[in-house]
Amino acid sequence: MDLTTVTMQNPWWKNKSEILKDDKVKKALETKPEHVYTFKNENIILLGPRQVGKTTYIKLVIMDLLINKNINPRNILYLTCDFIDSKEDIKNALTFFDEQSDKKNTRYIFLDEISFVKDWNTLILGLFNSGYLKDKRIYLTGSSSISLLKETFPGRDILKIVFLPMQFREYFDLFYDKIDCNTEINLEDMENFYKSAQNLIPYIDNLNIALNNYLLSGGFLWPSYLLENSDPLSQLFEIYKDALLSDISKLEKNQKYFKAIMDQIITGYSSRLSANSIAKTASIGSHKTVENYLEIMEGLFIIKIFYKKLNGKIMYRSNKKIYFTDPFIYRVMKFYVSGESQFRENEESKILEGIVGIHLSNSFNDIYYLETKNGKEVDFVYKNIGIEVKSGNKKINKLHYDKGYLLSRNDMPAMSNDKVSIPISVFLYLISSKNKLN
Repeated sequence: MDLTTVTMQNPWWKNKSEILKDDKVKKALETKPEHVYTFKNENIILLGPRQVGKTTYIKLVIMDLLINKNINPRNILYLTCDFIDSKEDIKNALTFFDEQSDKKNTRYIFLDEISFVKDWNTLILGLFNSGYLKDKRIYLTGSSSISLLKETFPGRDILKIVFLPMQFREYFDLFYDKIDCNTEINLEDMENFYKSAQNLIPYIDNLNIALNNYLLSGGFLWPSYLLENSDPLSQLFEIYKDALLSDISKLEKNQKYFKAIMDQIITGYSSRLSANSIAKTASIGSHKTVENYLEIMEGLFIIKIFYKKLNGKIMYRSNKKIYFTDPFIYRVMKFYVSGESQFRENEESKILEGIVGIHLSNSFNDIYYLETKNGKEVDFVYKNIGIEVKSGNKKINKLHYDKGYLLSRNDMPAMSNDKVSIPISVFLYLISSKNKLN
């Protein structure tokens, strides 16, 4: 790596105030000035999809170190790994950093998007084993969990955190009202959940407006000037799509297969799909190929796969339900396979179902779907609780499960025995989790 490139990526080595001129820092302070990330004194692996704000997080942490904690600027190294071909380039940059930094004090290393650098894990393990990181803190980020989550670094002091798009509550609190609401929500305590839902009814108009906008923008924090356009995210579709395709290429996967499988996911959205049916319809030779691509898509945080539960057992080989991890990603992928990004009339309810599923999986463990004995599908199941998402307004007895929640657009909260009906926006607000670094 050209060492000039290293110095260009670390302009605070000349003057620490240069961090305040960084585009990502400026946009973050303009959009969300009260929400500034601070340094955590730990080694961290930060995972999450493209454009979710991992780099912004790192730059804000660097700002905290420079401006608030008055750390020597020469003791902070930032390196984007997007265009680095080998671990040797990183080694050279670290050697240069050692020469420039003050060895008497703690030093801080930020390696952004390291997950696609070949043999990155052996490099980091070597740094730990050699004692190189003994007097340092290291932050790693990646858009692929395929290797990062599997790499355990046994016995090494490093924390793994998944950084996700904003959940609905955080989105609402940022752009609309802040609601004084109990954050400890227990789905199994249906009576208290119902009471909490009732308490949110005065906010229902704004909650529903926010949900309509969340359908379009998802939980990505975009610059404010983009939100003023008629279709605020249209110019970002190509950028995000190209970034994903670049990741697919780095993993040495066939873009034609990727596109064909993506087309089948969108066509059958919210329906039960199998690797066999996708392979057959998409003219891909083997269902194992499809399964491999689905695993990669999930590892890249593009999709989330929900498995069927039958008699208490998880049916991994049965049909699956596949949802995009954010409605914006749905729009990007639809644009990619069809050239369209707008929702058609029959799509909205399916996307809402996906949003509910993703929120459930982000907030609770072990979310599945199931079929009842009479062939009815329950969209999601958590322990002994069923959750169904309905288009329009539905009576509470339309829930195809003995106990659970029926979600619709505008029905007011109601409770009958062990069944509760709740507006989708209220339910999402109550169950939303937040990123662990907030």
